[in-house]
Amino acid sequence: MSIWANYSKEQQQEYIQFLQVYGALSNLFRQKQGDPIPYLDSKFQETVFARAFDCQNVDIGNTPHDVLSIIQGQRIGIGLKTWMGSRPSFQKTMQLKRYQDDINAVKMNHEALAHTLSQIRNERLITDYQRLGLNPDSNIYHYVTRDEGHFLINECAYPLIDTSNLKDFSCTNSAFSWSDGLKDYKFTFADSQIWQKFDSSKKDSLLLDQFKVDIIENPFDFLLEAYMTLLGKAQTIKEEDIVEVFLPLYSYRSQEVEEKSGLNAWNAAPKSKGSGIPRPLNEVYIPIPREFHEKNPDFFTANIFEFEKEREAFQGDKKDRPEVRFHLQLPNGKRIPALVTQSNMKGLQSGSNTEVDENGKRYGQAALGQWLLVDVLGLKDRTLVTREWLRKKETDSVRLWRKKGDYSTIYIDFAPIDSFENFIKGEPVSLDQES
Repeated sequence: MSIWANYSKEQQQEYIQFLQVYGALSNLFRQKQGDPIPYLDSKFQETVFARAFDCQNVDIGNTPHDVLSIIQGQRIGIGLKTWMGSRPSFQKTMQLKRYQDDINAVKMNHEALAHTLSQIRNERLITDYQRLGLNPDSNIYHYVTRDEGHFLINECAYPLIDTSNLKDFSCTNSAFSWSDGLKDYKFTFADSQIWQKFDSSKKDSLLLDQFKVDIIENPFDFLLEAYMTLLGKAQTIKEEDIVEVFLPLYSYRSQEVEEKSGLNAWNAAPKSKGSGIPRPLNEVYIPIPREFHEKNPDFFTANIFEFEKEREAFQGDKKDRPEVRFHLQLPNGKRIPALVTQSNMKGLQSGSNTEVDENGKRYGQAALGQWLLVDVLGLKDRTLVTREWLRKKETDSVRLWRKKGDYSTIYIDFAPIDSFENFIKGEPVSLDQES
């Protein structure tokens, strides 16, 4: 059964209608009028897919999966694409500019090149599986192809490359192609892109629906008339009910990950003086610059500076000292207790003396680090995390958001490189970036 079949007919129809409306407005987006092939913007497609099917948009900086759909308790990662023409064709699926040195080192050996490209792609997919809590065998591409006057909706499997069955190597000055027996791939040297061949006739692909799109000849008059009608009805646009901020995964002052704090807190001195027992690898905290609190004093609690004064004035037992506590909702579906603590309220970490995880273990400072540093970023041993290492992982910030007036749950996910720097300067933060 396809993923599409799990959505209701009403949801499917709403999605199709949104696509039809956007396609009808095609003449808004091109200088040459009269083109019979309707237009569809990929970001609009992501937005309406998430809206129609009650999915979460999880694309940050061109990560492998665009939306997360939960169907009967199963978490499905979905890549969304659109292009002109329904014939079998190669389409860009992943950019590897940051891996040029690794690729160039094996460029002359076709088998090694295919293995390196496949391994890089697989590692990036596995990182997203860990981030979002996905099963490797259940994820799909949902794609819309566009022909004259029509849209066609398709679905196909989105597997890892089988590195034990790499074959059919072919190389030219511009591109290298290979297969794993399930899918065909190519890599273009000029733009460092992996392409995948999409073919709706293959057994793991399905044509889900096709429908007519009537392009409006003069969409400008149509939009003006619709807008004036809207004003006449005194409609108002509802303000978004979300508060969003960003934090760095490095020290804002030094612009580097400190050797014994933050993501390297595991490298600090042993908790028991003189014991020689190292701290757990996943014991970390996310640094919170003072500048962040000055700009956003009400994000973690109502006026964190007033709370800080009360905390410093507390004279009771240390274990009873007030803390800014809440739950962090991870994108993999887990919800962990967390707090803002340390002097100057400079650390965001997980931890609870009372709550336990699914294995019966008490939550501690390691819960956040296990997801962030070990599961997703893939730190395998006691190697110091650096800003450059983070950039190789295509992130150096996290995005946090919550509902207005609700301090009980804060959502967290990774954010593209320089997100915090732009945020703290008051500049727009884009979740899109070349990867």
